[in-house]
Amino acid sequence: MEVKGTKEAFAQMLSERGVYKKLGVDRSTVANWKTYLKEGRSISLDKMEEMLLKYGASVVQEKVWKV
Repeated sequence: MEVKGTKEAFAQMLSERGVYKKLGVDRSTVANWKTYLKEGRSISLDKMEEMLLKYGASVVQEKVWKV
């Protein structure tokens, strides 16, 4: 499944039941991340990308910058 945006991909990943096992983190950590997203609090982009890669997700298109 293709999802646009790191935050959206992270949320999609967290919606999978038992994802904490794949990521090697505690259930409470995943619960905290879900709460942070729901409340609009920030999770670092680096952490989201790290967990997505651990999950097995891949980047379809690199970031494009115009300066």
